[in-house]
Amino acid sequence: MRETALHSKHVDAEAKLTNFGGWEMPLKFTGINDEHLSVREKAGVFDVSHMGNLYLQGDGAIEFISEHCTMDIKEADMDQLKYAHMLNEDGGIVDDTIVTKLTENSCFIVPNAGNTQKVMDWLIEKGGEEYVEDVTMDTVMLALQGPDAEDVLSQICDQDISDIEFFRAKKVEINDEVMDAFDDDWPMAGSPVVQRSGYTGEDGFEITLPNEAGVTLWEQLQSLEEGPTRCGLGARDTLRIEFGFLLSGQDFDESRNTIETGWAEQAIEWDHDFLGKEKLEEVKDSDHQLLKGLEMIDRGIPRNGYDIYDGDEKVGVVTSGTRSPSLKKGIALGYLDPGYQEDDKELNIEIRGEKRAAKVTSPPFV
Repeated sequence: MRETALHSKHVDAEAKLTNFGGWEMPLKFTGINDEHLSVREKAGVFDVSHMGNLYLQGDGAIEFISEHCTMDIKEADMDQLKYAHMLNEDGGIVDDTIVTKLTENSCFIVPNAGNTQKVMDWLIEKGGEEYVEDVTMDTVMLALQGPDAEDVLSQICDQDISDIEFFRAKKVEINDEVMDAFDDDWPMAGSPVVQRSGYTGEDGFEITLPNEAGVTLWEQLQSLEEGPTRCGLGARDTLRIEFGFLLSGQDFDESRNTIETGWAEQAIEWDHDFLGKEKLEEVKDSDHQLLKGLEMIDRGIPRNGYDIYDGDEKVGVVTSGTRSPSLKKGIALGYLDPGYQEDDKELNIEIRGEKRAAKVTSPPFV
């Protein structure tokens, strides 16, 4: 398995490690519930360096990525983030990603951990070989998330970060110690890139920088008297389900399209041409399955693959499920057939051979 530059730090902290997308990553440090609630109430920090980092640059690079994702990056502002889907010719989702436009001819995208090589190969196959470079193994990405994230990061930043707006980025020379460790040969930018997407459903920053500088920053955050809680992928999963974020391989694959996921409004700009657009336009006004939220009425924890019923009729399937640490009840995402997608409709999820009541809802749950 691959290891991030912070792997030894996780071992020293006695984190419980797990295989995720071919990477050995911390599942938890102290406990999933505690880590989850620290993000909801204060601040937590995640090592998300296993996520892909693909850097695109050159004349035509921005036009190329715009043609191969559902958002128009050409019209984006500098340092703007856009959540987008990359689709195949049939409209199926190759991956979902956040695209950050750095300059008029450069950007970087963050594929899901298990999809990085797939997306890299796919972009090259589509003609992007002259633009795209995989810098994942040279890069640390930290996610500092929670209502106190700005206060925490400000303690170690020599520059003002309060002016970074939601879904915007800024190049920040964080402090002298981090910049002394900064690798000037790192291709993406001359200083760390601080984004503000807060993908946990809370306010938060994602900080992308070369490996050695990233290790320095992690150590600085851990040395703070009121520093963030170290969090693993277990809490990351419960947090993202509470908000309704998609997980590749569970909530979508290439057999699913953006409209079915319920993310069309956030992820598609229809006024530009992109691969798969015609197929999506065919689906848009047709009856189709839709990914919805399900909140347990009865006790029970829904899991991936559990069937959803209306009486004796199977009407859907759970894709992601957990016990919500915030709500203290079972919640799930699942695809439902037409006619069963209305909020507050009561259905049943088969959990360990027993049908248990749940109601349909629209995420976020929290």
